[in-house]
Amino acid sequence: MHSERLLSLARALAQGGSGRPSQAVLARAVSSAYYAMFHALARNCADLLIGKTPDPRSRQAWRKTYRSLEHGRARSACANKRAMRQFPFAIRYFGGIFSDMQQKRQRADYDPFARFTKLEVMSDIVRVSQAIGNFDRLDNRDKRAFCAHALFRPRNP
Repeated sequence: MHSERLLSLARALAQGGSGRPSQAVLARAVSSAYYAMFHALARNCADLLIGKTPDPRSRQAWRKTYRSLEHGRARSACANKRAMRQFPFAIRYFGGIFSDMQQKRQRADYDPFARFTKLEVMSDIVRVSQAIGNFDRLDNRDKRAFCAHALFRPRNP
């Protein structure tokens, strides 16, 4: 799943039509914006840890790595302030937005009383787009280290 397609969907939902979008539409836009971040991170994990190759065995490994990213584990990794200090600002920014958007996505998907404004959702979409863009422009070495941080639980040496 391409994160840019999900961001485009989020924008279209939040901006769509004339007048005020319904809460259901704004909630779907929030959810789509979060999933854009999630899939951007999953893609980076697979691309950087397995590589982009048409080899069938590598394709299976790529898919397995992509699907191994867990929402809770990724959020916990992003919220670990001590561990996140080792990463460049763009990764810390990505992690902060990721954690924030995951909370909003959970509200949007599971809280029947959650309310969003069009301005708030559009602002979130811009932040998500910036975070993904800044992340994608980083050196692969930094991104790879963050992907390992997001995928794997820490163990004592």
